[in-house]
Amino acid sequence: MANLGQLVLVSTPISETGGADEDLKHLLLNAWKKGSVIVVEDEKPARRRWRSWDLPHEAIADFITYNEHSRKENLPKLIDLLKKGRDVYLQSDGGMPGFCDPGRDLIFEAQSKNIRVSCSAFYNSLIPAVAMSGFTEGEFQFLSFPPREKEQRAEFFKKMGHSQVTQAFMDTPYRLERVCEELLKTDWKKGKDQRIYIGMDINREEFSSFWGNMTDLDKLLKTNPPGKREFVCVID
Repeated sequence: MANLGQLVLVSTPISETGGADEDLKHLLLNAWKKGSVIVVEDEKPARRRWRSWDLPHEAIADFITYNEHSRKENLPKLIDLLKKGRDVYLQSDGGMPGFCDPGRDLIFEAQSKNIRVSCSAFYNSLIPAVAMSGFTEGEFQFLSFPPREKEQRAEFFKKMGHSQVTQAFMDTPYRLERVCEELLKTDWKKGKDQRIYIGMDINREEFSSFWGNMTDLDKLLKTNPPGKREFVCVID
């Protein structure tokens, strides 16, 4: 685990020129300086952005593309680089990578290999959580907060267990462990194989996450309970 690289999702301005704040420029410049792999969805708009942000032109020659045409070939290469300790920074053509774009496959594969997936600063925690889960390229439901009343909460999780689409919800930090217990009691169509992602303290230095099935979640609660954390939960 200690020798693995991490996959970083880089939230990219929609405009192909300008729009990047100093934090984003600093993030990408440092990534390139330390020898990280820069992955882009399409080279031409990526070049235009890189140049308009006054970032080193030398880096452009080393861009690796990851899109519907190249992902079959480049996915195993990128996973191999991550396993060897190289960090990979993933940019889309605009917006959050993995959210309605081909990067989802790379994110899912990295998560399934216990490779850390993080993201650059974003304006909310919901979109990064859905993207970092790797569970969907498109449709999902945001269910807001579960009800407070016991019976209504039970019904909330019961309906979730029979949904046909990826779902996301959040609750107050002091209810995180209670939510985990409620998830374990839910009757899932996939049983204990049901996958779940919990992003904790997203957009903060203390960010961490859980990705696994219900058996893994049970082990987490018994061996390393998460305590009180801001969180977003995503159900595959």
